[in-house]
Amino acid sequence: MRLSRAAMWLSSVVALVGLVAIASPAEASSGVASIRHDKPGGGVISFELPRSPGQAITPNAMNYAASGAPGSPLLLFLPATRAVPGDYRQFLDAASAKGFHVLALDYWNEGKSVVRTCRGIPDCYTAVQQNRLDGSHPSVYSAISPADSIVNRLRVALSYLNKSDSTGGWTNYVTGSRIKWRNIVVAGHSQGGGQSAFIAHEYRVRGVLMFSSPVESDNGVPASWMTSPGATPASAMYGFVSANDVYNKNIVESWAALGLGKPVDTTTLAPTTRAHVVQTTLALGTPGQSHLLDITDLTPRSPSGFPVFAPIWNWMLSKVR
Repeated sequence: MRLSRAAMWLSSVVALVGLVAIASPAEASSGVASIRHDKPGGGVISFELPRSPGQAITPNAMNYAASGAPGSPLLLFLPATRAVPGDYRQFLDAASAKGFHVLALDYWNEGKSVVRTCRGIPDCYTAVQQNRLDGSHPSVYSAISPADSIVNRLRVALSYLNKSDSTGGWTNYVTGSRIKWRNIVVAGHSQGGGQSAFIAHEYRVRGVLMFSSPVESDNGVPASWMTSPGATPASAMYGFVSANDVYNKNIVESWAALGLGKPVDTTTLAPTTRAHVVQTTLALGTPGQSHLLDITDLTPRSPSGFPVFAPIWNWMLSKVR
């Protein structure tokens, strides 16, 4: 039997991770919503992208969306390599509780991760991320079609949501085929966070949230797109990583290339400084486990069931709200 992407990804993680309940300060004000997922009146819409005649979208895992406060920004979330939107429900709940419109979007993230594909070749990162963004510039590194691109998937998803949730305010983020990037916060984990940073380089977005990402600098040499000014200023970018992350050095160097400075250390509390990037010193297991447990639904929980990093998630969300 062939396992789904989600099953393969989660089985590999669960085999590695043994979670321990950890008390979280300020968990009473963590702001994680108790949304009743996918039930009438629950507020969460789960859907696969509709298929147009002659235009197959692959892969096509379940996407998750929730409408927010009128006029609020859209939080567009992109998963890690081989992960799917359903692996991040707790963080999506936190964003929804902050009033964001939320859309966690499946996209072409199969195969090897970007860092293992590019292995320090600066132009490779740019080629891969441009192709996955809009389907242009196919190369030996990545050659998906425009139909499978993030831009097309986002347009199709917003069109679907506007029809299925006509009072949800989804027209605030697209007019015809034109995406209103200034009304969108792009966020993601690992490959998804690097892709979010690249989108912010190409378009002026409302904000960027990067979890365990971008992994796009090797021995101080960043992705080629990071060497030129982007459309979104560094003041709108925020990042979070574990100090023990297997890619911590690459991520911290990438943040420096983006003009975000050095990360501030914390455990589970939001920083009290004007930092833009934060790293937790909380023990999360091996370096590989640490790369996953700052944002996925396998993140450690307090004895009362709250994700221990909810205060940091909420701090990041409040900065771009």
